[in-house]
Amino acid sequence: MNAVVNKEYESLTEYIKSIPAIFESTGTEIYHKRNIVKILRHDDMDLVVKRYKRPNLIQRIAYTFFCKGKAKRAYLFAGRMLDLGISTPFPIAFIEIKKSGLLSDSYFISVRTFDRSLFPELVETPDYNVELASEVARLMVRLHEKGVIHGDPNLSNILYHTDAEGKTHFTLIDINRTRFGSEFTERECLANLMRLTHRRDLLKRLVSVYAEERKWDVPETVEKVFAMISRFEHRREIKTEFKRLLSPLKRK
Repeated sequence: MNAVVNKEYESLTEYIKSIPAIFESTGTEIYHKRNIVKILRHDDMDLVVKRYKRPNLIQRIAYTFFCKGKAKRAYLFAGRMLDLGISTPFPIAFIEIKKSGLLSDSYFISVRTFDRSLFPELVETPDYNVELASEVARLMVRLHEKGVIHGDPNLSNILYHTDAEGKTHFTLIDINRTRFGSEFTERECLANLMRLTHRRDLLKRLVSVYAEERKWDVPETVEKVFAMISRFEHRREIKTEFKRLLSPLKRK
């Protein structure tokens, strides 16, 4: 087992090393799909622990020899974001466990945030908060201009809170697929915007404000993003139908 602990939390090293052994039997589960996220309490402190789904054989080889694993990237990228002035839960540690010489299980541990998800506020609310949506668009401008493209910027992965002065603050999570660069093309930025939501009226607002902020032609930018998302959804429908047709064959 390889456990890397942030120097600010070295006192937790022994406890962090015990997490793989106690993860199944302790803590409060807050997310369980492909990955599992739990809150573990230790010494009056809440730790958020994310255990990534065990990679397949090809991924295990890749993460062992050719690229960094998800937990390591989440840890390193959090540090880079904080250095850039972008809010994300403070990284405490990451753990990687190998079996037969290949990466098998991995964990990312961070400080807990009490910020709320944007998804219910914007996507699930019929009369969504227009100003909040506009602030999200401005956030995306700041990220792109700083050379940051969140790999999965759906509105569940952007958290927020409003301070006493009424100012909105955002926190990014699930950042292990983030891309960092000096400058991104218009197409790369628009493709990133497309991933915010499939709700068309909300997406139009987000893209319109983004284009205004960057002094781009608004109708043209909206048209480009809508064309992108239509192609994306069409490809997804084909893929889903293909899987449906194959499923009876797999059962034989």
